[in-house]
Amino acid sequence: MTEGCQVALVLSDYIMPDIKGDEVLQRIHKMSPDTLKIMLTGQANLDAVGNAIKYSRLYRYVPKPWQSEDLKLTVVEALHSYLQDQKVIQQRKQLEIMNQKLQELTRNQAKIIAEQTAELKEINAELKAANTKLKEANEELEQLAILDPLLPIANRRRFDEYLKQEWARMCRERRYLSLILADVDYFKQYNDKYGHQAGDRCLIAIAKTIQKSLRRPADLVCRYGGEELVIVLPNTNPDGAIKVAETIQEEIALLKIPHFRSKISDYVTISMGLASMIPIKGVSPSMLINVADKSLYQAKNNGRNCFFWRSFNCCLMKNNSSVND
Repeated sequence: MTEGCQVALVLSDYIMPDIKGDEVLQRIHKMSPDTLKIMLTGQANLDAVGNAIKYSRLYRYVPKPWQSEDLKLTVVEALHSYLQDQKVIQQRKQLEIMNQKLQELTRNQAKIIAEQTAELKEINAELKAANTKLKEANEELEQLAILDPLLPIANRRRFDEYLKQEWARMCRERRYLSLILADVDYFKQYNDKYGHQAGDRCLIAIAKTIQKSLRRPADLVCRYGGEELVIVLPNTNPDGAIKVAETIQEEIALLKIPHFRSKISDYVTISMGLASMIPIKGVSPSMLINVADKSLYQAKNNGRNCFFWRSFNCCLMKNNSSVND
């Protein structure tokens, strides 16, 4: 019997020439531990049987004299037991292989999940950055949509939206809404004298000055068209609007922008038309614009470089005024 060979059953007598059966079984057990061993003995040698059980994993010992049928049944039973044990061993090996494969799959799956998670995190970070850029771009577009392309103030579109918004709000709150329409005096002559680039710089300086003159966040200056600017003053009564116009006129005078083609001054001046009312439901905001426009027309007829306030019942021309309410 060579080491590593598969032997199902060994039947050994205890008494043999030169060697005893329990020693033979021990040697066989070292070479093939799974082999079942049956020892035949005619002597009641319990020590030998004990050694065989302890060192050889003796399956059974059969004392002499034995019946051939009993020995046959014992051998058949042992073979069945061996085959069953081998089947269990084979199943265990298959389970071990399956477990190893499962563990490998689990490790691979964990690796794939980790890689995909890292990719998802990277994608999410890229999406977040893209969304941030998109938000910034949208905000920039929104600003571009409401800002004048030349002057650092809101454009006509923003004016129309804001006037409608504040008209509705003041109507709900039953508060005054005032409007100032401003026009640069003899601006065409200024452009003819100094050129259009100088005219642009002049308008920019005036727009910044008016913007600086406004004290409240809700007050808004917009470009109305050409050299005309419009100021929306929510929650501002007539006295407050007159005060704002006075402040603007004083600040423009401090600029001292030369204008030698002007018929009323050596420096750039503006004329302003004022209108104030508590908005009424069902009345269009354009009514306030029309009143301010008529006030501006009257200011020009009165010699320019002044402002004119018009109510719906009377007209009042002023060169000085009180505080913004």
